[in-house]
Amino acid sequence: MTVAKDHSRRLWRLRAQARWGQRASNLLWRARHDGSDFSIVSNNCWGGSIYQSLRRPYLSPFVGMFLMAPCYLRLLEDLRGQLAHPPRPLAESRYEAIRLTRGRGSPRYPIGVLGDDVEVHFLHYASWDEALAKWTRRCARIRWDRLFVKFGDQNESSAECVRRFLALPFSRKLCLTNRTDAAAAGAVHVGGRGFTTRLQEDVGFRRHVDVPHWLCDGRTRGGVVLARANRRADRFAAAAATRYHDARIAAGEEPEMNLDELVARLRASSGGSTCGI
Repeated sequence: MTVAKDHSRRLWRLRAQARWGQRASNLLWRARHDGSDFSIVSNNCWGGSIYQSLRRPYLSPFVGMFLMAPCYLRLLEDLRGQLAHPPRPLAESRYEAIRLTRGRGSPRYPIGVLGDDVEVHFLHYASWDEALAKWTRRCARIRWDRLFVKFGDQNESSAECVRRFLALPFSRKLCLTNRTDAAAAGAVHVGGRGFTTRLQEDVGFRRHVDVPHWLCDGRTRGGVVLARANRRADRFAAAAATRYHDARIAAGEEPEMNLDELVARLRASSGGSTCGI
């Protein structure tokens, strides 16, 4: 009983450090941000978390949803054209990974399609009507002159997807990747192997990306002193989240997994076959 209590207390302490570390990091982000509007285009919920951290309005429809990497690249290669018309509802995805995981442990979220074949997965929406209403409203808010484009190297990504993204003509783009051979402007190596993980996308990126500096085009408030404090807070938040994550795994708890990790786990548990999953 004493061992269990000690372990529970340790996890509580690590969780508190991770939570308060991220709050301190967010507070410094807000202190340094210049208050300018921005629209983030992202392949997953990363953009939404940035708006929440800075307490800024959603000037983008890319919130609470995700796209598979091939679809995301097709979207970006004709962004204005793809967003010119609202998505249409889609009953089932063409991706096996989606068919394996959609609705497992949670309600089946709505899916939309842009143009001929760009699937949008509205992961955090209860109904198609809600997803469409918020998508349409937020599309109208996009600041095309203040566009920031982010790609996380996951959701059936590949070296070719990374290359295509880094070749796109966006002036403000960011690619979170573990591929050390991705060396073009905009590539940020987040220090791992394979696809980017849930932990890296949620908080680990703070070790490598100065978000206020990126969003303010280098003109943040507070000068060098505040920037240094923010850098330390970002690193502490990432380290604390990693310690908490590792302690949970060591205790036998299930990690929070992104789509790639979940599909790999399902396939491994079925001996490599997806039949019957």
